Amino acid sequence: MDDQGKRLLIALIISFAFLFVYQRYMLPPAPVAVEEATEKTTPAPTEEISPAPEVGAAPLEPLEPLAAEMERTVTISTPLYQVRLTNRGAAVSSFTLLRYRQELKDLESQVEMVRVVQEGGDFPLAAEFIGAGGPLGFSQALFQVEGSDLSLAEGQSGEVVFRYRTAEGLEMAKTLTFFADTYKIDCSVALHNRSDQLLRGRTTLQWAPGLEPPEGGSKGSMFSASRYGYQGAMFHAGNGRPDKIKANKLEGPVEFEGPFAWIASEDMYFVAALMPSEETTGALARKGSDGRVEVGVFSQVQLAPGSTAFLDAAAYVGPKEMAALKAVSQSLVKTIELGIFGFIAKPLLDMLNFFYRYVGNYGLAIIILSALIKIVFIPFSTISHRSMKKMSRLQPQINALRDRYKKDRDKLNQEIMKLYQENKVNPASGCLPILVQIPVFFALYRALLGAIELRHAPFYFWIADLSAKDPFYITPIFMGATMVLQQKMTPVTGDPRQAQLMMFMPIVFTALFLSFPSGLVVYWTVNNVLTIGHQYWMNKRLKLEEAAKVEVEEPGKGKKGKRKK
Repeated sequence: MDDQGKRLLIALIISFAFLFVYQRYMLPPAPVAVEEATEKTTPAPTEEISPAPEVGAAPLEPLEPLAAEMERTVTISTPLYQVRLTNRGAAVSSFTLLRYRQELKDLESQVEMVRVVQEGGDFPLAAEFIGAGGPLGFSQALFQVEGSDLSLAEGQSGEVVFRYRTAEGLEMAKTLTFFADTYKIDCSVALHNRSDQLLRGRTTLQWAPGLEPPEGGSKGSMFSASRYGYQGAMFHAGNGRPDKIKANKLEGPVEFEGPFAWIASEDMYFVAALMPSEETTGALARKGSDGRVEVGVFSQVQLAPGSTAFLDAAAYVGPKEMAALKAVSQSLVKTIELGIFGFIAKPLLDMLNFFYRYVGNYGLAIIILSALIKIVFIPFSTISHRSMKKMSRLQPQINALRDRYKKDRDKLNQEIMKLYQENKVNPASGCLPILVQIPVFFALYRALLGAIELRHAPFYFWIADLSAKDPFYITPIFMGATMVLQQKMTPVTGDPRQAQLMMFMPIVFTALFLSFPSGLVVYWTVNNVLTIGHQYWMNKRLKLEEAAKVEVEEPGKGKKGKRKK
């Protein structure tokens, strides 16, 4: 293995060592994986449910069943969304986000958070009581409605109450509270036992169906950016990174007991999350008939005659936007996947939004952020370029040593290291400054890949959506050209055949970026252009330094030569 190969191997070893140390010693302990939970947690039989604290009074006289005669819809309008509630299951039949379009060119196509519900299926935020004999049918019952259509202005809130009572005397009162300034919904489910029997079971509140594409649905082409964004269910215990709950790994219901932060269903840009209250016992996930994962929270209850039990939870139904998520709960920010370098990506995303507030264009904000990062890393790039330039000057001598000791690798390596020492060249100084920059570049790349801020955000000219590919492929082709120019300006420090092999990299990157979001391509292109500018400046500076060095070592030599002429 020649010196170039060894440097590449050293760089890879250092990179993996960095990732290992970070994951092993810096990350908080991760919660139990979904696969383990599938083996260790199974739904407990309802007959063995442990008692919960009882709240109540003396037994009540049995009452007649309470139900509506027909299906009814209630509409809640806010500046952020419009919700239609159905009294069938006291659930959400439509949740439209007013500030986000489904299709860029269709101004009327707002994003719908209630995905297609199969016939007979449950709607989101439906509640159920599961006793010894199974579900009692609350999720499909016709509730009576207390309240009417609401139109909430800034700073206002409003609630709708649903009531239903079974023939056995179990009454459910469900209250949904909406807020004009946030995507949070407060959900309160109260169960009143008006019978003369002890009731044991659990109360559940669920979001179904999930937001991910149905089983067999379109998930994008091989190079589509949507393939790199997770779509499915996630569970967050409150520390570490959230667990992904993938439909293809679910063989049956999975339950998570104990304190937790949230359980959610999400696609690339939007999320529906359920957050527990003190009364919540645990969370659950199961695969629906259409292949999507349904999520929910539950509370184990034991209802004596005349007693009441509660299940309270908050729901976030909206975009994966940093400010909106933080306004509800800091932990919800983790629904945005930022990868292993999320601790770097998060402040970079905050900076992107900061620049946007001043320039009003996310394309310009990306350019400013890329330039700022490049300026911060100029000292590292300078060290790397100087080292590579020194090594390139030694390349003829290294090639001569290769020819002389081509049959003795050990001797060749010894002579090359001796040559480096004599010329005060450190081979690692060309790689280490680059390795320092890799986490930042990768973090920004990951942040831009799934940033909802770029969704349908225009740039200039033909780029109308920074989250979509360039329709004419102009920017990725230009990016490939900048990579070619950048490589030609980079000092050659290894085997010329390796340099020729590296010339294929622009072709590979260009093909990969053809279908990537144009915002990512803008970032990569700007970084390449700035690197080219820095290399040009460094090459001129090094030439001047060399000329000055020659003048110092051989003063007056040039003047004498002129006098002879």
